[in-house]
Order: sequence, then C-alpha cells, then structure tokens
Amino acid sequence: MASSNGGQPQAVAFCPNCGQKVATSDEFCPNCGYHLAAYRKGQLSQPAAPAGKSAKSKKKLFSRTGKKQLSKRQKRRKRLISLGLVLVAGVAGLIGYGEYYYSKANTLNRLVRSVKRHQGVHTYFYTKDPTLKVSRATLQPLFRYFQDNPKALAAFKQQLKTLGKFDNNRLEYRQNGHHFLILPKYQVQIRPVYASLSVNKKNAKPKQDGQLIATSNSTHFVKKIGPLVPGNYQLSSSANINGHQLSNNNTYHLNTGQQTIPLTLKTVTFNVHGPQGTEVVINSKDQGRIGTTGVMNFKDFPWTQEIKVQGIYQTGKQSVTSQSRMISDRNGDHDVTLPFKGLVSYDDADTLLSNLCDATSGLSNNGDLADATDDDGDDLSSFFVGGESDTNYLQFEKMGKGYYNDDDIDGTDMSETIDTIKLSSQNSSDVTFDLKYKFDAGDHYHIQVFRYTANVVVNGDDSDQPLQISSMSGAQKVDDYDEDE
Repeated sequence: MASSNGGQPQAVAFCPNCGQKVATSDEFCPNCGYHLAAYRKGQLSQPAAPAGKSAKSKKKLFSRTGKKQLSKRQKRRKRLISLGLVLVAGVAGLIGYGEYYYSKANTLNRLVRSVKRHQGVHTYFYTKDPTLKVSRATLQPLFRYFQDNPKALAAFKQQLKTLGKFDNNRLEYRQNGHHFLILPKYQVQIRPVYASLSVNKKNAKPKQDGQLIATSNSTHFVKKIGPLVPGNYQLSSSANINGHQLSNNNTYHLNTGQQTIPLTLKTVTFNVHGPQGTEVVINSKDQGRIGTTGVMNFKDFPWTQEIKVQGIYQTGKQSVTSQSRMISDRNGDHDVTLPFKGLVSYDDADTLLSNLCDATSGLSNNGDLADATDDDGDDLSSFFVGGESDTNYLQFEKMGKGYYNDDDIDGTDMSETIDTIKLSSQNSSDVTFDLKYKFDAGDHYHIQVFRYTANVVVNGDDSDQPLQISSMSGAQKVDDYDEDE
C-alpha cells in the first residue's frame, strides 16, 4: 500500500501476510518468511485476505500446527484392517498345515500306527451298513488277523496306498466327508461279511469267539452270523455224543459277503503203531502209552479238521520224538505207524545181520578178505560205521581168520536170530540178537550161540549202507552143544 507522503511505503509494524509483529528493519518475516523489504519498496502488493477474515484469522490460518489427527472411526477401521490381515495369514497357515496333516498319505500312516497300538483305531473306519457298529470291540477280529499274519499289515498299507482296496475288496480307503468343512477326510469303508454255521448234531452248541450263539434243534441246523468286520474269528461247536465230549474249534478268516462254515461233529477210529512204552500225543494232548502189543487203539475218537498224532519215546534221560502223522476222515478203521527216524525195522535189521553173517562165514571158510563179502559183494567192513578202522570190524576179521586157521574146523556157518529192537536215540536203535556158529568138526557139528546187542545207526535210503553198526556189546554165551552130521 502507498502513503500520501511522497509515495514511499509506510513503516511496517506487522507482517502483511501473517500478521506477526515485525521490526522495521526486518527484511523477511521471521514467522512466515514473507519478503518485507520488497513489500516496502512496492514490489509486492499486500496479500489479499479472505472476505470477512481479520488479521487474527490470517495468523491462525498460516500458523504452524501439529499433524492432522485421525478420527475415532478412522482409527477403528485401521485396527480392523490390521486384524483382518493377521487373521487371513493365520487361516492360510492353518489351511496349509491341515492339507498336509489330513492328506491321504499321512492319514494312512496314522491309521497303520493306530492299528499297531490298538489306540483310537475306530475313528479311521466307517460303514454304510446301519446294523454294523464300528468300535474297538467289533474291530478286534481285524486286529487278530494282523497279529496272526505279521506280513498282512504291510500288505494292508501297501494295497490301500496303491489300489485303495484290501482283503477281497471288503476294506476300501476313500474320502468320507471333510474336516472343518474344507479339508478332505479319509477313512476305510468296511463292507460287512456274513457266515452260515452248520452243525450236524442235535443239541450242539455253536459259538463265536467263545460266546454261545445258539443251540441246535436238529441234525441239519444252520445259524447265520453277521454283519461282521472282516478278520479272524474263532468258530466252534460242541456236543456230548456217546459219552464223548466232541468239539470242533478252529480259526476262520471271514472276508466275503457270504461263507458257509461246516462245524461238523464226528468220530473216527484208528490204531497207532510204535515201540512199547511210547507216549502217544494227539493235538498236543497226552493219550497214554503203547503197551506190549506195540499198538494203541482209538475208537470213536472226536474228529476235528486236524488230528495230528506224535509219539514220544523215553530212552534213559533222552526223549525221542517221532515225526507227526495226520489222521484222515475217511470211513473205516485205519492204522498209523509213528515214524521214528532212528527206529530200525525188523526186516531191515535182519537184512543187515544176515549180510554180516555171510561176509564173516566167507572169511572163515576162505581166509581171504576178498571173500569177506555178502551176496551183493559188499565188504564186511562196510557194515560198520568206522569201516576198516572200526574196532568191532577188526574183532570180526580176527574171529573169521581164527576159524579159518583152526585145524579142527573144516568149515563154519553163521546165522542170526533177532530178539528185540529198542529205539535208543534220534537216529539209532539197539538191536539184541543171537549169533549161531555151526562148526564142522569132521564127524559132527559143534554149535555155539552167543548173544549181542548192537547199536545200529540209520543213515537213510540214499546211503550205500542204510544201516551200520556203531557199537556192539561183549558176546554172552547162550548155548553150546554138539550135533550129529
């Protein structure tokens, strides 16, 4: 603004821009930086103030103030946005972990571990059959199947992983709903199994895992069981017939929609042959000992699908066990001979000792070891375990040569008679026999009889000599007499 005094600007007491008090010598306003010197020289006009605004209003408009403050609504919105971002990140993390934890492969791994531990297993199984309740109790037959068949659990895991099905397709691994509405839920679907149990006797009592399920009222009785979880079941029937308590008890693997299980009750008659004193064991139960006849008779013996007969023979402090023999269910009586590997038969022992006599007589009559053979050309030494170095063989060699060199003997004939045969070990028997020596004295025969007990080892049919003498007791004279020619 110009004054009437020579056109010079008036002294400024206040800044024309912000209203701040200034000195007349200030070149710039210390408050707002307005160029006061230029204004005084008339180079700048006075800033126009808004209509109705006073200098005080201008000062307030251009004064320094703090940062702009947010409203409560804006602050709340900002907090909600931050919280939302945190929640989104958390949910994304949970979903990622859930997809890993509830994946098909990891669920199967947890399922198999639960089966091994028998803990929480029922949560991994379900069925669409409303009459079958899936629980720890109803799953026991499946656990029993895995216990009885150790390799089955590995096959269960592998087949569910690759094929999705196991055990005749009665168990299927598949998605069944969701976890938390979005994550897939994998379980094993059970397709139930059924069985029909048949019994052939009236008043028989069929049982399932030891629990009585019926009493038959005819000789053609059938009881249906199910629905059941696939697995191993103990199925049995029992009845008292002719004073015998008969039973048929076995484990059955049920894995089809319908199976027929015959729990037949019947008897069988048979005879068991073996050494005297042999303890006869049938299906692990002691049935008594074989008497002097060498035969034990069984009449109307309770029949099961498996009748396993074994013999236990006690020789001193040693027990010798026979191989087992199975009794069939064919009609009619039949015989079973207990196969002790070391038990020498009468015929085989007679053949061995007869050959021994032939070879020894050949040496006694010819004096040459080349003639000490049996009819098949077997050497005398081959009848002894130790061969030519065997002490028993050397005694027979010495005896034969001695008879040949005796001038009072024109010829020698030997024969044998078996007295007893007793099993002595897992692969040998003690054979007691008499050797009869008939010496030609020229005008009469001189006869001597000596008794021996030889331990005879069974080598097997593939050996050159199926039987050989391992040891012999000292000779015991039984008889001595003369006989006219």
